[in-house]
Amino acid sequence: MKKNIALIWIVILLTMVSGCAEHFKKFSQKIHERKKENLVQSYLQTGTEYENKGNLAEAYKQYKLALTVSPKNQEAVKGIDRLEKELLKWAEKYYREGMNFYNQGKYRPARRKFLTALNFWPDHSKALKMLTPRKHVKYKKYIEHIIKPGESLSKIAMIYYGDYRKFPVIAEYNNIADASLTHVGQKIRVPEIEGSPFLTEKQDIKPEEIRTHDLAPLDQKIKKEKEKPVDEEIKEELEEPVDEEVEEEPEETVDEVEIYRDQGVEFFNQMKYQEAITEFNKVINVNPDDEISLEYLARSHFQLAKGLFEKKDYLKAKKEFEVSLQYNKKCPTCREYIKKSEETYMEIHYKRGVAYFGKEQLVEAIMEWELVLAVDSNYKEVANNIKKAKILLKRLEEIKKSQKAS
Repeated sequence: MKKNIALIWIVILLTMVSGCAEHFKKFSQKIHERKKENLVQSYLQTGTEYENKGNLAEAYKQYKLALTVSPKNQEAVKGIDRLEKELLKWAEKYYREGMNFYNQGKYRPARRKFLTALNFWPDHSKALKMLTPRKHVKYKKYIEHIIKPGESLSKIAMIYYGDYRKFPVIAEYNNIADASLTHVGQKIRVPEIEGSPFLTEKQDIKPEEIRTHDLAPLDQKIKKEKEKPVDEEIKEELEEPVDEEVEEEPEETVDEVEIYRDQGVEFFNQMKYQEAITEFNKVINVNPDDEISLEYLARSHFQLAKGLFEKKDYLKAKKEFEVSLQYNKKCPTCREYIKKSEETYMEIHYKRGVAYFGKEQLVEAIMEWELVLAVDSNYKEVANNIKKAKILLKRLEEIKKSQKAS
């Protein structure tokens, strides 16, 4: 009998334990789902904030993160669809601008535009291709050329290659960032391109201005030059190009800080001041003493503040003018606007309080005067006005209570 009772209790206990385990499991799942939902909402909220500020790339990342947590979340799906079109549009715009610079031989601004395109859309294949290091080109020889009046790199490319479109070869080989900024008398190297004609014999150039070069040690070259007559040396070099290979000089590295700075300037010129501030802050995070970015930050915050002032949002305007003053301490206009914003804000709310008090709307009057008090406790008689209004309000409440009691 006792054994049966013990077995019954064991069964009961096992049932209770399994029931508790099941309950705990469900409870844990609910907690997990709640955390998951909170995380999704956090990503969505941050994405919306970035989107409202015009930082579309960061907003897109946040919506993507929300989608990784909740793949069927419609708000995230719609946000991604909406931003993809916009980001691709901007990426294509900057890519085209980059190609425009590249075709003009302005390689540094071209790279900046390509990097900006990738900032909007990292998978933009054409921009990636333009920034991908090319295979190391090797040349058998090069010729020194002194630029004459009226000559450009495209014209020189036509002379040596019979194709003006090959001027980027000369520019890149000489590490010229802007092919349009060459000058008369400048000595450049024109490399021979393997598999392409090299039209040295068609030039109308003095022999002493044409010279092929090899990679022999400098002292050996000097020794050879001393031992040979000049005419014989030139003839030998022109007729027998050296077989040793000259490697292309490495491309200059791209300064991403310049990209952010240039992007900020562009946004500023488009009167997109919040977006400009975002870009200049990226520069300051890397280089806190960047003078151009500091100046533009001061100007961007000033323009934002003026817009807020015109919209009669005086307190926010005051804060933006104060930020502008932090970046440019020699800004008398900022100080004038800070004072004007503050005084206008207090005067408006003080008068509203007086108007509410006259209508016996004491709660509203107190709220308006307390806004003034938060800025300047000594402004006019605001502290006494609040005190009087509170005393009067208390009396009115007591009268109401006594009337109800009677």
